[in-house]
Amino acid sequence: MINILISVRRPFSGKILSGEKPWELRKNAPRIPRGEHVTLWTYESGKDGERAIIGKCRMVSYVRMRHMPFRCLPDDFIEDFCVTGEHLRSYLPCYAWGVQDPVRLPAAVPLSAIGLTRPPQSWQYITDEQAAILERRGGE
Repeated sequence: MINILISVRRPFSGKILSGEKPWELRKNAPRIPRGEHVTLWTYESGKDGERAIIGKCRMVSYVRMRHMPFRCLPDDFIEDFCVTGEHLRSYLPCYAWGVQDPVRLPAAVPLSAIGLTRPPQSWQYITDEQAAILERRGGE
C-alpha cells in the first residue's frame, strides 16, 4: 500500500471528498508499481482551509495530459476537473489523477499528529506508520 499526503485548497478539497471532483490536476505523478493500491490523504491548505488532514480517497489512475484531448472554449467549465477550460489549458502539460471512494474524517487531524511540521507543497509519500495513525483517527 502506498500512502500519499496531498495538499488541496478549498473549495477543491471539499469537491474531492464529496465525490464531485473525480480528477485532480498535478504537475507530476508518483511512481506506482502495477497492482499497488494508493491512498491519498487530503490536507486542506490555503488561508480559508482547515490547514489539517480532513479525509482520504483512493487514487485509481493517472493520465498524462500534454494537450487538450477535446475542444473547449476558454469560458467552458470542465465539470470533472472543476476548473475552466482556460485554467486547464494554461496548466498543461500536467497529470490528471483519478480519485474514487472519498471519506471525510470525523475531525480534522493536525500534521503534528503524524510528526510533520509543514504540509507538502503539492504531495509527498507518507509512511505506513503515519497512515496507521490517520486510520486510527477515523480513516475507516
